[in-house]
Amino acid sequence: MSFWEHVAEFWTIVAALLIVLDPFAVVPVFVSLAGRTEAGEVRRMTYKVIGGATILLLFFTVTGVGVLRLFRVTLDDLRIGGGLLLFIIAIKMVVEGSIAGKDAGYQAVMVPLVSPLLVGPGAITASVVLGSIHGVWLTAAAAAAAMLVSLIVLLCAGFLHRLIGTQGADLVTRIMGVLIATIAVSYIRVGVRGYFHV
Repeated sequence: MSFWEHVAEFWTIVAALLIVLDPFAVVPVFVSLAGRTEAGEVRRMTYKVIGGATILLLFFTVTGVGVLRLFRVTLDDLRIGGGLLLFIIAIKMVVEGSIAGKDAGYQAVMVPLVSPLLVGPGAITASVVLGSIHGVWLTAAAAAAAMLVSLIVLLCAGFLHRLIGTQGADLVTRIMGVLIATIAVSYIRVGVRGYFHV
């Protein structure tokens, strides 16, 4: 395989991971935080979330399904559990306009932002499958590149907040809550079907 074919393969993996990571779906959460948190704290949280998500994604890329087998957890279990957690998050976004409530600090949203919002069952499954097809280290490098793109996207949240305002950010967050609820239902549905081999 030539150098340019390797480059094309690399960016194909990056694109596939970005689709399942979907950093744009997380932007409304950061936009809503930008309206009630200092800009410096939002940036620090962005770096922490991306750092944690990168470590988690690389961990599953390198270890594959071995760690899941160690704890006797299947990908379907992960889909069901992640789907339930996403559904709870979606309800909070629709009802309260935030995944942690209006009065909660930004620290309260760190863990759900890392997983399952960024690195959910879809991203974990994709990293394992892509690693087995294209090789672990090429997939790991592509995962790091995909997270770098996600970082750039999330750092633009402050600009988007200034563009649409607080009320617009609240509306976008609630709309995204509905969409995340549908994603959660699809995770649970696929997980249940896989569990019962339907």
